[in-house]
Amino acid sequence: MLSTQNFMSTYPLSTRAAIHTPIVFRTGFLSMVDLPLPSLEGIRDFARFCGIEDGAVRTALSRARAEGSILVEVDEAGRNRYSLAPATFEMGTSQIHSAPRPDGFLLAVFSFKAEEQDDRAALRNLLKSYGFRKLAQNTYIQGRIETTGLRTAIRELGLEDHFYLFTCPDVDDEHLIARILHLFDLEARRAELRDYLALLTSFLPDDLSQNELARRLLYVGAVHWERIEAGEPPIPAKYLPNDYPYSEIQQFYAQRLSEGRDALIGYFREVNR
Repeated sequence: MLSTQNFMSTYPLSTRAAIHTPIVFRTGFLSMVDLPLPSLEGIRDFARFCGIEDGAVRTALSRARAEGSILVEVDEAGRNRYSLAPATFEMGTSQIHSAPRPDGFLLAVFSFKAEEQDDRAALRNLLKSYGFRKLAQNTYIQGRIETTGLRTAIRELGLEDHFYLFTCPDVDDEHLIARILHLFDLEARRAELRDYLALLTSFLPDDLSQNELARRLLYVGAVHWERIEAGEPPIPAKYLPNDYPYSEIQQFYAQRLSEGRDALIGYFREVNR
């Protein structure tokens, strides 16, 4: 029980994350299995595990539907079923990093007139949501992520004439590399990942019941995406500090997901009937 409290208190989930998590798993990891889409009761079950009240779940679902991140359909029995909007899924997967990490960086450069402050702010916020960091005035930098979703979002905002995206295959200036790495603070990131791995291994032991394992895997899934996937700068491997635990975390979680796949399937079938 102490391991549960330690992990969940250190990495609490927001209501928004709690309602999206079962839907994300059904859309992604369990997409090839014949399972019903998450229902309100199924989403509530996981949210209760997270310590979130039913009223907050209903409010968060309404907001997510209004903003378009979640879609809803009514099944033959009249129950609401929830799925992830394609744009939401694409934004998330653009930040999931595969090994080996490609060399080089992306430079985003933009230009606006003084009276176009709102458009400038919208573009800056979009770049930040895709993990870019400010390198200089009107210039942001990121590792080599997939940019299809970013380009689509910029086009939908009508800002493509203000925006330029350059790929730098490599940087041969050691001073500039040091400045770039400082933006992403990789030494602090290494320490954060070491702490995360210690709590993660104690949170996912081998002796859990099937439903408990499923709920914990879902919980870790939400934390893992936010803290490990979306929070991980896709810096080329050759620039990472020694003993950087990112790969070890990925391998451990992938193994526990594989081992717990049947538990997740059984849990989804039970709570989303």
